[in-house]
Amino acid sequence: MAHRPLALKYRPQVFADLVGQDHVTSVLTRAIASGRVAHAYLFTGARGVGKTTSARILAKALNCERRAAGKLKGAEPCNACTSCTEITTGASLDVAEIDGASNRGIADVQALREKVRFAPTGGRYRVVILDEVHQLSNDAFAALLKTLEEPPPHLVFIFATTDPQKLPDTIRSRCQRFDFARVPLRKVAERLQEIQTREAKDAEGVRFTLSDDAALLIAHKSEGSMRDAVSGLDQVISAGEAEVTDEVVRRVLGIADREAFYALAQAIVDRDPAAALKALNAGFAKGMDPREMAEGLGEHIRHLLILKVDPGAEDLVAVTADELKRLRAQGEGWAEHDLLRLLRIVTDVAWPMRDSPQPFIHLEAAVVQMATLEPGERLSELLQRLEALEQRLGGAPGPATRPAGGPARSPAESAGATSATRAPAPGKPGTPTPTRSAAGVPSRPMSAEAGGPTVTGAGAIAPPRDPSSGPRAPEPAPAVATLDAPAIVSDPSVATSWGAVVEGVNGRKRMLGAFLQACRLTGLADTHLVLAMDDLHRAVVDEKENRAIIAAEVSRVFGRPLKVQCVPLAAGAAAVATGEPAPTMDRVIEWFAGDVIDPQARQRERTRG
Repeated sequence: MAHRPLALKYRPQVFADLVGQDHVTSVLTRAIASGRVAHAYLFTGARGVGKTTSARILAKALNCERRAAGKLKGAEPCNACTSCTEITTGASLDVAEIDGASNRGIADVQALREKVRFAPTGGRYRVVILDEVHQLSNDAFAALLKTLEEPPPHLVFIFATTDPQKLPDTIRSRCQRFDFARVPLRKVAERLQEIQTREAKDAEGVRFTLSDDAALLIAHKSEGSMRDAVSGLDQVISAGEAEVTDEVVRRVLGIADREAFYALAQAIVDRDPAAALKALNAGFAKGMDPREMAEGLGEHIRHLLILKVDPGAEDLVAVTADELKRLRAQGEGWAEHDLLRLLRIVTDVAWPMRDSPQPFIHLEAAVVQMATLEPGERLSELLQRLEALEQRLGGAPGPATRPAGGPARSPAESAGATSATRAPAPGKPGTPTPTRSAAGVPSRPMSAEAGGPTVTGAGAIAPPRDPSSGPRAPEPAPAVATLDAPAIVSDPSVATSWGAVVEGVNGRKRMLGAFLQACRLTGLADTHLVLAMDDLHRAVVDEKENRAIIAAEVSRVFGRPLKVQCVPLAAGAAAVATGEPAPTMDRVIEWFAGDVIDPQARQRERTRG
């Protein structure tokens, strides 16, 4: 006897045999049982999910002789009467199955219209199954429209297509539409196991054993298509292996070995670029295609991400129980947002690899980038760090709500009456110098007697003295890095210019501008601007990109290039010498959130300005 493909041998013959389409079969069976049969149906969905098969089962159910005689209850066909047998074998005169790709012209539709005018020869309905109906031409659709709108009572149209958007609205609106879903992977694997059991019981069947890993692998390869999965199983069986394992499936179907992706992903999560390159080249040496390696790596990281987000989402990951444990253990060292960054890197590299003559180089660069990716910080963690910084600099109310050495003030008072300090005039040591606010109005001098900070000769501010502690010896100035200039010059115009620099930086990068607002301008040397700040602010300012932004704004405002000299912040000094109030924590958070959440906001503000 000639070999019969498994896809045809085990093609569903009743609605109950359809896998993963319960939402379609339940409606159709109830409609048939109640006699509410439409004159036109539209079956849509991906390839191999049961559209044409459902059309044939529907045709058999409508013309089943035993159902028509009342000998069979329900909506399922008997598959034993003459009508069911002829429809199954394709010999029925009442069921016409037409390929829309090869009968797409207006002449074909006109010939069809002449045929369907006649009553059925044996059954109750004349059924026309038009497969790949979207292939019809516009003229053919126009010729079909009148018959579809007012068909004879004995005529039922069943259209099947993988691309329903190509159908005219006038056709779609006259049909009952059913969308067939892709078959879930687990159900596909169960169907393959069922076929293996039925083959073992069949006297003419093939004896083989199918492991769970192999069934899942074939199901994953089919991408939700039951026909592709059964055809893949048939191809694997043709290799002559008595035991169908995942190794056999990979060899026969050409699927890449998952162990290569486990090794590559492990090197990435360990942040070991050398080991990652070694694992990548080892897979390439085994004959794996670079594009398939990129797809496999992306799929592997997708599994890690899904199990990290939802550890119970086993149905979304087509692997065995042992592999689930390995995946969960491998993703323990990464957060969800970091795995998402890895997935974006490996998916973005697919585009340059597609058109490149050397795709492997692009993949190597992406793997090195993934293996050297530093853990990202969430917004909540950065906000906690900013709150801790506020407490270190100015206490709980924030540096803008409490002047150094003075009583607590409201935010409104701070915004309108904050002042900048300047060094005492030569020849008048110990005399407090009036300061000016941002509006140019003189404000209260801050002297040692008033409990405020004192200004040292180097331009730094010493901590306030407690009046109850009595006289004490003057404290030395804080340590400042040695400069080439003989002394530091403090001038109101320098503070004004520095305020313009901060404003320009804030326009380009708001987070950096917020950090500069919290720093203290000490003065101007010959070729240096001296800023007092703590270690956290210095780490931000010293970044290469931030240094370039500050240098550009300083050169623009001062008219000449100046180096920015960072010195330690004097203990207890919280006043800002720019003529502007230090930003409150809410303002810093607002600036930072604008940079992180809406990076285009800065450009929009500059455009409006």
